[in-house]
Amino acid sequence: MPDQSRYRKHELIEFIKKNGKPLTFKTHQCAVNLGEKSNKVFLILKGGFVCQQYNLKTEKFRTVNFYLEKFHPMMTVLSSYFSDSKSECQLKAIMKSEVAVVKKEAILNALEKDDKLRKAYEAEREYVILTLSEFHTKQVTLGSKDLFQYLLEECNEVVRRVPAKYIAEFMGGSAEWLSKIR
Repeated sequence: MPDQSRYRKHELIEFIKKNGKPLTFKTHQCAVNLGEKSNKVFLILKGGFVCQQYNLKTEKFRTVNFYLEKFHPMMTVLSSYFSDSKSECQLKAIMKSEVAVVKKEAILNALEKDDKLRKAYEAEREYVILTLSEFHTKQVTLGSKDLFQYLLEECNEVVRRVPAKYIAEFMGGSAEWLSKIR
């Protein structure tokens, strides 16, 4: 994964902490539901979430990303956020979680007034694009054993804290299947 220190901008995190509304989510509660517009950015202060894509054919959700306070701590449904369209995903808490949430409009207004914050926002956007691209490339190109090894080595926080059900979903299998790989 790209070096976080190059991209993570303290100014953006501090802006969200200072201006964000604190919210608490129970396990399985959604921050963004399927079909909602995602017009907020969430900073995870404690806990974790998964992004689950809905498959119309199978009528099931599949985990496509993980968000923890030390692994992708800022979350939104990117396609919905940037296109102002309804979300094809849900952001679901996988444990009791605390977040700071800021509306898109407040962020955009602040970016117009603060050049340092704008640069931090742009750096974060670049970081997200790079890491998600790499993460999803690994998901579709690596075999199951190599993908799990990648998660162990590069995303250990995910393997340690995310329930096996969601890791298995991400990998295209079941929790029982994952236990055989481990």
